[in-house]
Amino acid sequence: MNENSPAANALKLIVFRINEEQPFYGINVFKTFEIQRAKHFRISEVPRANEYIEGIVYIRNQPVPLVNLPRWLKTELSEQEERNSSIIFCNFNNIQIALRVGGIHQIITRDWQDVLPLKFHEYMPVDRNLNYTLLDDGSSVCLILDVEYLLTEVLPHEFSEIQEDVQNLPLNNVEIPESLKNGTILVAEDSRSAQLYLKNFFEKLNLSFKIFEHGGPLLEYVQGISDLSQIPLIITDIEMPIISGHEVIRQLKSDSRTKHIPILVFSSMTNDQSRKAVRELGADGFVGKRSVEQMLKQLVATARIPLASSFS
Repeated sequence: MNENSPAANALKLIVFRINEEQPFYGINVFKTFEIQRAKHFRISEVPRANEYIEGIVYIRNQPVPLVNLPRWLKTELSEQEERNSSIIFCNFNNIQIALRVGGIHQIITRDWQDVLPLKFHEYMPVDRNLNYTLLDDGSSVCLILDVEYLLTEVLPHEFSEIQEDVQNLPLNNVEIPESLKNGTILVAEDSRSAQLYLKNFFEKLNLSFKIFEHGGPLLEYVQGISDLSQIPLIITDIEMPIISGHEVIRQLKSDSRTKHIPILVFSSMTNDQSRKAVRELGADGFVGKRSVEQMLKQLVATARIPLASSFS
């Protein structure tokens, strides 16, 4: 497998700044599909858009909303900085957005054990969970954007629609496996918005669950359980600090005690490369973070492993 593949338990980041006074920020390379100078694009304003949406830009024959990332980060670009700014085109959960940033600094690769949570809750909102890593100089901090949180504020209708879909989910013809009804589903997910979505989803289905901030505490919890039959399914995100979803899958599927437990990957990295990578590691199913109906379908199918694979 290619060492730059996401399955190599590493995170590849595009590092950028808003301006010289701002810190370094990072965004996953695998969530981006192009970087361009902003001056090459005409911006079409959108009536009644929220304060973070500058307008629409066209790329590859389709319109993409342009997010003013400096504004979301509570700062503004000068006219000169705006002329010199760049646009990062991204795909999250099959939603294409463009992020206006300042200058691109570099591209770095980090092991997930070198990505750490930054939690200073006395002055940072608890749901704006930030992860960070260090640049090559060993002292410059690079803050990693919480993309799910960004989308809830920039495109709030997308998040509200998902919550409505959970509440309106038809369950009349759904047969929930007995293993899910009688056991406790374990989840590794560091995004607050994704945690809320999953909490509402499981409560809608009347299923027992436990959510962990990343793969480390989940693995510790599993290791401490004597009766593993009480774990019918494990759900894990891919991108998490310290212990990533790749490492969760690798450890559980290489252990004779836990290799039988079905694992469903729950990720905003929905490209074919990500699906292939986790499947090669041993994951039993994959679902994106936006489709509630697909989540239900994959939940049921993966819980029935090894009767049938839930990969399409």
